[in-house]
Amino acid sequence: MQVQWIFEGCAGPTKEKCRAYWEKKQQRLGRLLATIPSSSKRLRLAVFHQTEQIEKFEVRGVLLLPGRTLAVQFFHQLLFGALDGLADKLVTVAQKYKRQSAQFVRMQRRQQISDDLVAAQPLLVSDKNADRKESFFRTIRPLLGFLERHARNEIKIHELEGVLSPGQVEPADIVDDVVVLAWENFDKKKKDLSLELWLINLLHKILVKAIQDSRFISLDQRFPLADIDSTAEPEWLEEVLGYQEELSLAELLPDYDQTDVWEQLDDLDRNLHFNQVLQKFPSCQRQAYLLNALNEYSPKDVAGIQDRDVKNVEDDIQKSTEAIRDYMQKEEFILRSNKRRARYE
Repeated sequence: MQVQWIFEGCAGPTKEKCRAYWEKKQQRLGRLLATIPSSSKRLRLAVFHQTEQIEKFEVRGVLLLPGRTLAVQFFHQLLFGALDGLADKLVTVAQKYKRQSAQFVRMQRRQQISDDLVAAQPLLVSDKNADRKESFFRTIRPLLGFLERHARNEIKIHELEGVLSPGQVEPADIVDDVVVLAWENFDKKKKDLSLELWLINLLHKILVKAIQDSRFISLDQRFPLADIDSTAEPEWLEEVLGYQEELSLAELLPDYDQTDVWEQLDDLDRNLHFNQVLQKFPSCQRQAYLLNALNEYSPKDVAGIQDRDVKNVEDDIQKSTEAIRDYMQKEEFILRSNKRRARYE
């Protein structure tokens, strides 16, 4: 990250101390913003040494990020104390920025999905009425990337459970089956259920069938952990904002303050932790939670997809949130303990 320094009332040695100390302090902030291109982020730091009445340091940080400028300041009688406080404040506002950016991307994506399917629906109706099966497939299939993403999350969890082996079921194949089922049942779609929500309902039915068809595999067989799939090309907005498709703490717990312990885990370890707790939920509860937390579907939308009572869906989402928060707090304690033990070994 580009850093620009401004000093006022600071002697030469003080300036050098600032730069050297900040190299260490900015590591956590750097990890937090690692997914944002270096050309799209810049940090301006100002240090003011005040000697009138009581000697103290005022430090300011202005962080320029895509679409936002974040500004914080901190006062302290000691130089390093001022830099510590500023670093913590910058991490806090950067975490909030990342959460808001992720939510913005998801909402924009969700709106685009809805708009595209609404626009395509008259064409699909015409194709079905005219028995144009191939045209129906060509029209709807390019619009179902969101179903592949949802299927990918579900398949990862089933692979961790050992119900599916890695690569046994591909998200694209599942979505192809959804298209076929949509063609066969298009006339039966409830009028009060949007095409988008109806397609997700079909996806869940196909996933259930895929799991049932795989039951002939011995559950005693051990499969290696499925790798995190990050091959999909991001949209330009997602790339600039540093949005990542895989599950993250910011995605699953928007109000949880991410600590340096979790930030130091790589993507595979972090996702492993999330999937380990998600796989403990009943399938219906897990789907309700992910649809709400990752895809911006309201409890009412989820109830329509799952054909359930809204209150039951809200209860599932709340239980899932509490379970994940408890898991994160417990695991953070374990990780910190392991880190302390490793230091003395």
